[in-house]
Amino acid sequence: MNVIFLHGFGEDSTVWVDFLQLLPSEHTYFCPDYASVTDCESMEAYTLWLDTFIVENKIDKCVLIGHSMGGYIALAFAEKFSKEVLGLGLFHSSAYADNDERKEIRFKTSRVIEQLGTAKFIKSFYPNMFTEKFKKKNADFIEKQIERYSYLPKEALMNAQNAMRGRVDKTAVLKEADYPIMILAGEKDTFVPKIAALEQISLLKNSQSVILDGVAHAGMFENPTESAKVLTAFLSKI
Repeated sequence: MNVIFLHGFGEDSTVWVDFLQLLPSEHTYFCPDYASVTDCESMEAYTLWLDTFIVENKIDKCVLIGHSMGGYIALAFAEKFSKEVLGLGLFHSSAYADNDERKEIRFKTSRVIEQLGTAKFIKSFYPNMFTEKFKKKNADFIEKQIERYSYLPKEALMNAQNAMRGRVDKTAVLKEADYPIMILAGEKDTFVPKIAALEQISLLKNSQSVILDGVAHAGMFENPTESAKVLTAFLSKI
């Protein structure tokens, strides 16, 4: 089975490297990377970018697993190309559109990135993905990640913010999909609060969903073992 992992905003496809080692070897895994893509300014554009990747790699039907913004792209793709989708996993992600307050924050964030550049933005943004406990225990790891992502093109980050700001509600995908859907959420996630995750889990026909205790926005790092168990169980049902 083909499984496509989509990374989130402010990171790249390397977030999946170690995590994939914990998953069943019988599947074929793909990790497309849009971190440096500078010509996508909408979710529609990212959807077409993903479709191009799928065509170029001769992937037939697939399971999509998206972390954060990667989940937004996966939802948009699943809506447009539903016949190509065997299953959909939202990994610390959401089908909700931004509210007005969040849209304003994204607009300001884009301006900050433009004015200060990638390095200063990533230094303040990236640690927010983790709990305070994880940050204290893994300071060196987080610093290395910040250093890696400090070189991402600021145009790519600005366009991604604009695309997320303009995306529309996709809860209809959760309600109407005939294929299995999984939501993996973090109890302490500030980007996708627990209550929002529970609301969306309630929309699913046959949920394989889990809220991980003590985890914020990066289960692949904060609790890779449990996250892998959830993904493995999900894939086994498809």
